[in-house]
Amino acid sequence: MKTLAVTSGKGGVGKTALACSLATIIAQDGKKVLLVDAQFGLPNVDLYCGLEMGCTLGHVVRDGRELRDAVMATDAGVDVLSGGSGWKELSLLDSAGIAGLINSILSFGAGYDHIIFDCPSGFGDRVNPILEASDGLMLVSLGDAASLMNSYGMLKTSWEIKSDLKAGIVVNRVSGAAQGKQIAQEVQGIVGQFLSRELQYWGSVREDSHVGKACMERRPFSEKYPVAGASQDMIDAANCVMGGEVDETVEVSFLGRLKSKFNKGEVAADLQAEAA
Repeated sequence: MKTLAVTSGKGGVGKTALACSLATIIAQDGKKVLLVDAQFGLPNVDLYCGLEMGCTLGHVVRDGRELRDAVMATDAGVDVLSGGSGWKELSLLDSAGIAGLINSILSFGAGYDHIIFDCPSGFGDRVNPILEASDGLMLVSLGDAASLMNSYGMLKTSWEIKSDLKAGIVVNRVSGAAQGKQIAQEVQGIVGQFLSRELQYWGSVREDSHVGKACMERRPFSEKYPVAGASQDMIDAANCVMGGEVDETVEVSFLGRLKSKFNKGEVAADLQAEAA
């Protein structure tokens, strides 16, 4: 998938933290990644990545600045395009205005291997143009009933907007892989029954205190704590975005290197050192 929309049916599911870590993992595999904070006017990606953006999409829209002026690279090599905080010009953009901005970003990002949009939750005029422009959709969900119901609604609407959109679910904040898989299978069953479509399983991310610590330290958790459980889980999602599967026998290059580098003892020792 060249262009990926990371979204959710409701807010508060950890979508931005996952998008930043996803972009970081893919960049560490040697890919050129553009991470776009598509929460125009209310961005968070720059905070999660520890960036102080001098120029944002607000300057692009209001002042006619070039998109390249609004790009800043993280320490992990991800190029970030910030949505710009508190810009009236961005908040007033209608669907046509957002579509034009997205098209400009796609033209600018032609040289990237992956363009990842961190979208607002739900659907509507500020999200639909991004879905129309995307090859894939990463749907982030929790295991509670409201999140799952909204995830179904998000998928239904997304496929009505773009029927060939490739979609995968990532279940966040689970106790373990078995719980994540069970939740995903419930959603997959409902999607198959009522929408007659295939929702792929792109993995689950376990509840992990390192995620919150990394956010407080303004770093993607996969960069700050690469051997933490949540970071290891996100590698599976990155594998799927790059064309693999959630399967220990199917590994992209970075997945193979990372999982072979740290055995269980090393992971435990490193995490104990971090906790201390």
